[in-house]
Amino acid sequence: MFRKSTRPSPAAPPAGDALTTATIKETAPCHKSLRVHVGREGILPIRAEVLAEFQKQTTLPGFRTGKAPVPLVERQYAKAIHDETLQRATRRALEQVAKEHHLKPVGPFELQAANASETDGLTLEATVEVEPTFHLGTYQGIPLTRETSDVTPEDMAKAIAKLQESMAQLVPTAEGQPKQRQLPAIDDELAKDLGFETLDKLQEHVKAKLSEQKRATQTQRLEAVLCDALLARHAFEVPPRLVSHQSGRLTREFAARLLLAGQPEAQVKDEVEKFTEQLRTSAERQVKLSFIVDRIAEQEQVTVTQDELVGRLWKVAQRWKKDPAEVRKIFDAQELWPSVVSSIRQEKTMAWLMANAAITEAQGRAPTALGIPRLP
Repeated sequence: MFRKSTRPSPAAPPAGDALTTATIKETAPCHKSLRVHVGREGILPIRAEVLAEFQKQTTLPGFRTGKAPVPLVERQYAKAIHDETLQRATRRALEQVAKEHHLKPVGPFELQAANASETDGLTLEATVEVEPTFHLGTYQGIPLTRETSDVTPEDMAKAIAKLQESMAQLVPTAEGQPKQRQLPAIDDELAKDLGFETLDKLQEHVKAKLSEQKRATQTQRLEAVLCDALLARHAFEVPPRLVSHQSGRLTREFAARLLLAGQPEAQVKDEVEKFTEQLRTSAERQVKLSFIVDRIAEQEQVTVTQDELVGRLWKVAQRWKKDPAEVRKIFDAQELWPSVVSSIRQEKTMAWLMANAAITEAQGRAPTALGIPRLP
C-alpha cells in the first residue's frame, strides 16, 4: 500500500491531494470531534522515510546490514512498513490539525476509525479533549481583608500551658496511692528544661513561633478568598477527564490520610464514599483555577528561570533525602520537568496576584494597593 507509482509524475500534485484537510466539530464543552483526510501524495514521503529506515537497519541473508535491495526489504517487511507508515501519518496529521486550528489538547487523541487506500489516501476519525476557551476577566485589585496576626496574651497563655503540660511528671503520693501528675512552675527552670536560658527567652521564642503560624494561616486565608474571587469572575466548563483524574488523586490522598490516622480500611472506604461529591467539587475547582492562573501567567508574561528550576530541584532533593543528581535523573526519566515548571509558574502568578490585590487591614486601615507592574 502507498507504493510509489511507476507512472510519470506530474509537475505538481493535483490540487489538495497532498494536503491534510479536517472537519472539526465541538460535540461537548472542551470536546472536539475530528474527521481528517491525508491525500496519497501526503503519505508517500512518510512511507519512503520508513522504508529507508528499515533498509538501513535490516540484515538479510547474502547482504550486509543496510545493503539489502529496497524491493526485497519491501517484500520481507511489508506489513511492518505499512503499519509504521500509518502510525506516523496518523500522528503527524493530528498534530498538524491541532497546530493549524489552534487546538490545545489536554490528553491524547482517541482514534475511532482509520481507513486507508492507495488511491484515496488516509481518512481518520478521532476525538480529543482541549483546553477551555474563555474571556479573561478582571484579576488585579481584588479586594481582600487581612486579619490581624498580633499574638494576644490568651494565645501566649495557651501555648505556655501546653509546654508546661508536656513537662509534667508523675510523682509519688502517700504509700499505696497511685502517682499523680505534677505540673512544673512556669519559671526560669522550666525554660532551662526546654533549652532556653530564661523564661523571657522562652516567651520570646513562643511569641515568634505563634506570630509565624498566624501569618501563614493569614496568607492561606487570603489566597483562598482570592481564588474564590477568580472563580466567581470566570464562568466556563472544564475538561471532564481532567476533573476525573484530579478527583481520583484527591480521593487517594484523602484515603491515605485516614489510614495514617489509624482508621480501619473498611471504615476508610465508607468515609471516602461520604465525601465523593465534595472531592469532585474540589477537583473541578482546582482544575478550573489552574486554567485561570495559567492564562493570567501568559497575560503577565510570568516565566520560570533556570535558577528557580535548580532551586526547586535542591528542595525536592532535601525533602526526599536524596542526591540532587539522582533526583534529576528521576525527573528526566519520568518527564516531570514540565510539571515542575508549571508548578513554579503558578506559584509566582499567585504571588503576583496577591501583591496586586487591594488589601484592607481588619483594624480599618486604608487599602494598600501593593502593585507590581509586570513580572520579568
